Amino acid sequence: MNERGLVDLFSAMNSLTGSALECPHYPCHFEGQDCSLCYCIFYPCFIYKFGDLIVSSKGNFVWSCKKCEWVHRKENVEEIVTYFSSFPRQILVEADWEFFSKSLQEILFGFEVGQRVGRSYNLMPANFKFSKCREVESGSFLGVKISGAEIRLVKELHEFEDGYILIPRKFGNTIVGYDGSKFVECDL
Repeated sequence: MNERGLVDLFSAMNSLTGSALECPHYPCHFEGQDCSLCYCIFYPCFIYKFGDLIVSSKGNFVWSCKKCEWVHRKENVEEIVTYFSSFPRQILVEADWEFFSKSLQEILFGFEVGQRVGRSYNLMPANFKFSKCREVESGSFLGVKISGAEIRLVKELHEFEDGYILIPRKFGNTIVGYDGSKFVECDL
């Protein structure tokens, strides 16, 4: 569970903070950003439009949101707070990563784009949404295992396996994965 993100969400549900000018890291994304959700409730979102899977200086995989501005735009913060205000807080406290991923997709696209495949959650369709894609002869994608908000394992896959969050592989500004019927390469 992304506990710090949940604390920020509950605080924002009471009152938006706007720009945290007193923060020593301000602006961490852009001047005038809304800092109400300093710790994103959707972390790790695994949507390349907002971040990237990188290897940290300690050698661990992490989801980097360094270039994400979406959750710090006032209109998006307001939409997120409105969306989650319809849920009892206890539901949010008990919710898992998949619940918040589905919520993000509903906010972004109006409906859930990802899909459950056996005991895995396929997030490749959400990554391909609104991208220019072309079929490729073969490819691979990534299977990710998380615990709370921490990435525990990343594995290259050529076919669906149970127990993973399935995301495309990224090469520069291109992602490669499986769209449900064929391998595709898409521009970010």
